[in-house]
Amino acid sequence: MAQWKRAILFVAPISVAATLIAVVANSGHADPNTATEETFPLGEKFLLPPPSPLLADPSRSWETERVAYGAVGAEGVLEQPIAYSHKLHAGTLKIECEYCHFNARRSRHAGVPTSSTCMNCHKYVPKEGRSEEALKALATLQEYHDKGEPIPWVKVHDEPDFVYFTHKRHIKGGVQCQECHGQVQDDMTVAYRTGELTMGWCLNCHENHPKVDENYGAQAELRRAELKDCWTCHQ
Repeated sequence: MAQWKRAILFVAPISVAATLIAVVANSGHADPNTATEETFPLGEKFLLPPPSPLLADPSRSWETERVAYGAVGAEGVLEQPIAYSHKLHAGTLKIECEYCHFNARRSRHAGVPTSSTCMNCHKYVPKEGRSEEALKALATLQEYHDKGEPIPWVKVHDEPDFVYFTHKRHIKGGVQCQECHGQVQDDMTVAYRTGELTMGWCLNCHENHPKVDENYGAQAELRRAELKDCWTCHQ
């Protein structure tokens, strides 16, 4: 048994050293023109790649893993179970974002509307004169509501587990939904991601957002320093 322990202690440092050498070598040949805002610098998910296949998830690739998930831009819209239009509801009908995303002011998560939230309005809205597409969407909504099942919305903004973000602090601080989610009331049917959701994107906002000065006054610079502390987003 002692021999096995000595072998492990000898091999482990070599594995880590080989990993470091591989990362450094790859960084020297990275093409900056191929990087996108969806991946870590050099396209790496982790600071170091898994030193052993036993520690890696075979269903995921650390070379191409995204920092945040979800469609980026209108050309990459994720298919949703119901063809919901933000442009109609938030734009034409001027329904407040927080009516549907009811937890945004009191929780980390903004929340997605339940079928009962939708039916609060749609049980009174007539169906006459609706397009075939609209009638199909309403029938699907009614089906989920009658079964008492949640609508399986596909998440568009999905930060990785090592990022701590809370809607509550941002909403109460005066940040507008559109600053991160785009002008949903003007040009979005099904939602898609417009913000980069990269670390630099968030830090730039923490550095420059005018609400920090407005909310903290003489203590604004101290607060900006706190907002750039690693612990703020990586608790």
